[in-house]
Amino acid sequence: MQRGQRRISCAGLGDARGRVRARGASAVELLVAVAILGILLALSVLAYRWVVVVVAEQRAVKNIQTMVTAQTAHHALHGRFGTWEQLIDHLELLDGFERRLDGVAASEVIGDGWYAYSLRFEANAAGFTLDADPIPSQARRCRRFRYRLRATLTRRQTGMILVALPSVDPPPESAYQPFNP
Repeated sequence: MQRGQRRISCAGLGDARGRVRARGASAVELLVAVAILGILLALSVLAYRWVVVVVAEQRAVKNIQTMVTAQTAHHALHGRFGTWEQLIDHLELLDGFERRLDGVAASEVIGDGWYAYSLRFEANAAGFTLDADPIPSQARRCRRFRYRLRATLTRRQTGMILVALPSVDPPPESAYQPFNP
C-alpha cells in the first residue's frame, strides 16, 4: 500500500445491505389509492350527468324563447300564428331542429336532440301552447316546460313559461308551475 491510500473494509457492507428497506407501496396502500380514485371518478361522473341535464334544460328554455319570438314575428307579419313549416321554411327562424322524431306520431313536433317541441293552437286562434317534453330516454331526468300565449279581453297577449317535474307520462295540468330561473 502506498502512502496516502486508505484501506476499505468490506466487513460493514453486509450490515448496510440488511438495513436497506424496499421503497414502494404495499398492497393495502395501493388498494386505498384505487378506492379513493374510484370514489372521485364516480362523483365526477354524477356531476357531469347533472351538468348535462342542466344545460339541456337551459337550452330548452332558450329554444322556447326563440320559438315565441318567431311566432310573434309571424303574427306581426301575417296576423296569425304560424305552423312549424311556416316558421322554419318561410321565415327561416328555427335552424337546426329535427322535423320528424322517432316514436312521435304528431306532425307538428320538432326536436333538438333532448326535447320534443309541440305546438297547439287555441280554437279561436287567439293564442297557442308550446310544450317542450324531454325525449323518452331523458324523461326521468329532465323537467317538462310549457309556454302559453293567450289574448286577453283588451287583445293584449300575455305569456308565461311553466315547468313540471320529470316524469315518464305527461303530467296533469295542475303539475305545471310558473318557471323562475
